[in-house]
Amino acid sequence: MGSPEGRHARGVTGQPSHARLALSSFHSPWFLIPQGTGSVALVLHQLDYRFRGLDTISVIFWVAAIALLAATCALYLCRLAAARPSPRAALRAVASDTSEAACLASVSVAFMSIVQMLALVVVPGPWGGRSWAVVVYVLWWVNCGLAVAACLFIPLIFVHSIHAEGGFVNCLTPSTQLPLIAALTSAAGAGTLCSAAASGPFLTPAEKVPMIIVAYLEVGLGLPLAIALDILFIARVLSPWETETGAEPLVGAQVFSEMVSCGPWGQTSFGLQALGAALLSLNGKLGAAQPGQMERVLLTDDAMRPLGYASMLVGLTLWGQGTFWWTFAVVSIGRSFVNHFRSKPPMQFAVSVWAIVFPWGVYTNAAVQLGKLLDSPAFRVWSTVLAIMLVIIWLACAAFTLKGVFLGTLLGHQKVWKRPSVDGANGAG
Repeated sequence: MGSPEGRHARGVTGQPSHARLALSSFHSPWFLIPQGTGSVALVLHQLDYRFRGLDTISVIFWVAAIALLAATCALYLCRLAAARPSPRAALRAVASDTSEAACLASVSVAFMSIVQMLALVVVPGPWGGRSWAVVVYVLWWVNCGLAVAACLFIPLIFVHSIHAEGGFVNCLTPSTQLPLIAALTSAAGAGTLCSAAASGPFLTPAEKVPMIIVAYLEVGLGLPLAIALDILFIARVLSPWETETGAEPLVGAQVFSEMVSCGPWGQTSFGLQALGAALLSLNGKLGAAQPGQMERVLLTDDAMRPLGYASMLVGLTLWGQGTFWWTFAVVSIGRSFVNHFRSKPPMQFAVSVWAIVFPWGVYTNAAVQLGKLLDSPAFRVWSTVLAIMLVIIWLACAAFTLKGVFLGTLLGHQKVWKRPSVDGANGAG
């Protein structure tokens, strides 16, 4: 006979309790929420066309991102600790699920967005200064380690999980690019921290140079693999063997993950622009190159200006590729909505819908930065339009998420925290 505590945890029917069922349904896609919220905060803070109170709104989103990241991390760790039959079995399950493993990288992405806002809001303020600049400097290096680890090791998990799920034709989605976005976000964060509007004036060249070098290495680490995964995804969408295997393009809430393909390009565009500006800020602080000098030639004043401008130009070019993937995703999502309204039941909301928010945010942020670098009204207007749509999307996702949590549909319950019935479960099979 089980203990009273065990019977309480299982419930009177022998089924898991409400809390345990909800906790067991808490998967890594929930990390997409703080990830997207942090990107909204960054966009609103740096937008060109402003109104009184916009800075306050961006800080509210920043605080919300901090609270959401802390809450989701705590709940996810509790889920792993309480997993049955053991936490080790839960970790093996994560390693065999491509989407579950990919979304773990969102922890690093969300954390970097929070650190960027810390550098933009606190360090330049009257309560900031050198001490806070050192804090964000240390936090960047901590997150750099997390991002590089995610970019190096999570794709190795995909080798096992994609084969276990039937090959890339069946399970390869743009969400596999999230570990790469973690490294690219870390690179963009280095550019932000070194900028004049953030902690840049409080950091020495000796502190900035290693950050910038590692940031460019992170771009090289993540962007080429993003190109390869884009090619594989296009092959999946256009491949002639789709109908033979029965595999279909992304359907339902999965279609929102197509926006993730825009993420690496938008984030790299912003990152290279910010890093280019950081290189220009070092001009005159590293010393001139001597005739015939070969050692340390890239770390001289003579190299900073051409490298900085070249970085900005490449950032502009990559934003063009981001525009293709943004358009591709918008058309796919719009077509999916039309198909559901015409012939199918309404699309069910899932936490994975939040995948649209962060890529949209970094694409918008890159447009904001281009508006500043080019002094372009066109980019300023377009980035403002994108920012307005971004906030609307965030509010819609937040409303549907709160509704799903209240009804229990996002936490393993059919509605109003009722467990799925045994008959219903059997019928579904």
